[in-house]
Amino acid sequence: MIDAARADKDDVTRCSICGLEPVEDAFPRAVCPRCDARALNDAAAPAAVGPAGKGGDNPVYIDGRQCWRHYGIDGWVTMLDLHNCRDYYEFCKKNGLPYRE
Repeated sequence: MIDAARADKDDVTRCSICGLEPVEDAFPRAVCPRCDARALNDAAAPAAVGPAGKGGDNPVYIDGRQCWRHYGIDGWVTMLDLHNCRDYYEFCKKNGLPYRE
């Protein structure tokens, strides 16, 4: 017999960095806010985000792993890059995401 509480928990998408925190499943390999808070830019400084969460550093690095941020009206989502993409366009293409500049 399947434990319903455990089955529900197992269906939750978890952070691609820590594997613990639940994350939005609309984006591939999303990163939780706790891990995202450790994001660094190319200069190894805390990753910047523009006013109202619009635009900012890309790529970012969390624990030495390259990630890309999708910036939108409601803020941003950080996603782990398993392909070591050279730019956001390539990341979107490899992950089936719509690309917008």
